[in-house]
This record gives sequence, C-alpha cells and structure tokens, in this order.
Amino acid sequence: MLIKYNKGFSLIELMLAMMIGIIIIGGVLSLYINSRDTQRAWEDQMQLLFDSRFVMETIGYDLRHAGVFGRNNMPRTIHCGSYDTSCDVTDKLPLAVDDCVNEWYISLDQPMVASDDNAIIDGADYSGTCASKGYKSNTDMLGVHYADPTRIQDDQLAASLTYVRSNTVAGGLFVGSVIPGYETYKWESQHSWHPVNNPTGATSNHRLVGHLYYVSDYTDAVGDGVPSLRRAELESGPAMNDQVLLSGVEDMQLQFGVTTSGTPSAFPDTYVAADNIPTYPGTANKDWSRVRSVKIWILMRSEREDRDISSVQTFTIAGNSVTTPSDGYYRKLFSGIINLRNTIRLDESAASGG
Repeated sequence: MLIKYNKGFSLIELMLAMMIGIIIIGGVLSLYINSRDTQRAWEDQMQLLFDSRFVMETIGYDLRHAGVFGRNNMPRTIHCGSYDTSCDVTDKLPLAVDDCVNEWYISLDQPMVASDDNAIIDGADYSGTCASKGYKSNTDMLGVHYADPTRIQDDQLAASLTYVRSNTVAGGLFVGSVIPGYETYKWESQHSWHPVNNPTGATSNHRLVGHLYYVSDYTDAVGDGVPSLRRAELESGPAMNDQVLLSGVEDMQLQFGVTTSGTPSAFPDTYVAADNIPTYPGTANKDWSRVRSVKIWILMRSEREDRDISSVQTFTIAGNSVTTPSDGYYRKLFSGIINLRNTIRLDESAASGG
C-alpha cells in the first residue's frame, strides 16, 4: 500500500512569512502615509499661495482706485463731503451706522488712511466701531475711499445707497435715488464749455466705496482660534458692514512709499510706516497725497495642523523679526508692492477750477 504524506509549513517558515508580510505591508503603509502627508503639505502650500494672491489682488484693486471719484480725482471739489462746511443742511448726508468715526464714509479728502500696529488712525479710534470684530493687536489697518468705475443711469439709482455724481470739474455726494437740486446751479452748468455738455467729460453717477481692512483673531466665532482678514464696507443705509474676507490671515503689515521732498515727485524716495508719513505743514494731519505706493506683508496660516511641523518659525516682516509658536500649523509670508494710479495732490483742486 502506497502511503502519501501532506507536507505543510513549519512554524518557523510560517513566522518568517508573516514577518516578511508585515515588513511589506508596513513599507506600503509608510509610503502611503508619507505620500499623503506630502500631498497635504503641497495642497496647504498651494492654498496659501492662492489665498495670498486673492488678498493682494483685492487690496491692490482698492489702492489703485483710491482717490478716483467718477470722472474726478480731486476730493475737495466733491460737494457735501465731511470737509465741506458750505454743504446746505438739506443736502447734508446722514450719519452711517457703525461708521469708523463720525462721517468717515464721506471723508473723501482722505482717500487712503492706515494705522501702524494699533487702532489709532489720525487720532481716531477705529477699533471701537467698524473694526470691532476681534481686532488683533500689533497688526496694521488700511482704509480706502473711491467711486466704483461702473456708471449708473439716473433711473437706476437705488434707495439708501451712497453715490458720487461728478465730472472733470467737480461733483457731489448724495444718498438714495433722488439727485439733489444743488448741482443744477453749483457745478452742472448749462454753458456750452462745461463738461456736462461735453461727451468726453460728461457728468455720471457712481456708487461710493468705503473699505477698511484689518486682521481679526477669530473667523466664525469669538475664541475659535482661526485668524482672519476682515473688511468693513459701506453698504445701504448708509451703514458699515463688517464681514470675513478670508480666514487664515495671521498678520498684515504696511509700509508706504512717500516723497519727502518739498514738491512731491512721481516716485517714492523712501518707505515708512503709517505713523511716519509726512504731515501737512503746521498740522498733525498726514499728507496722504505724498504716498506713491504701498508695500504689503501678509502672513498666512494653514487651516489644518501638520504633525511634521514641530518647531517655531521666524519671519522678517517690515524689517522686524516675528517668531510664531510651534503649534503644528504651516505658515508662509507673502509680500508685494502696489503702485498707486491716482497721485494728483489734493491741494491741486484749484488748478481745475474747483
């Protein structure tokens, strides 16, 4: 009789096979985890890049339009701004709800204002009103005024919105769909030489824009620990509405390219913080007409933690060394220079006949 024997694995062979299998699986798992972490880190870095570009483009658009009010870029020729003591009581614009300071939204003679590491702008406390959603100390703020380039027909004006009606000579502010009557005799003359009768300089309506940018220490709720860039903007009412522009913005610092010579030139000769911008002779008011460009530093923080980031990070922002905590978040610093388009001095309004 033929006897057959079934030969199996010995215990040693089985253990060796299991060990080899574990090593292979562990290697594959390690490769997967590393690939996933690399992918996540790459995604976070790309997201920070896209977000920073969005911030720079958004603020840059405002800065490039600062001080342009329709067809007019000489603010003091715009009737009924906060600086206009001749504005009739019936034409005077109402106060805005949650305005930064009293009548800031119509302070067209300040097409751009800023703070340097605090909530004080030209002596006014901005943190108490339109920058009140968790303003983060030691960060800068930036305020901008201009008129939206889009022309609005008289029959398309909306109630409660603030408008600039202007031509190349002068203009006026008003709220609502009814154009004030003062313009018909003050600056919208029927003479043939006047811009209202000149197709290249005709009068047009534009919505007034007022934006204030600042960094907050939260995004969705107080204490959530997610920093954000917020923007208070002029809306219907009139009222300043504060909302999150982008989460993950941890710091914003500004320096301004100014001309320090007696007669401002077209190009800056130095960059200074907001507190060091030259003042008008004999006053404490900043001469923003000397500003020719703005340098912006934006420190971005990733939304999710990265277990591989366990050390502190150090950045040089506006000439200062900033060290961030070892909290597991990836950070990236972005900077750029935005050149201003409107550089006509505010005191040149007389040259236009305004």
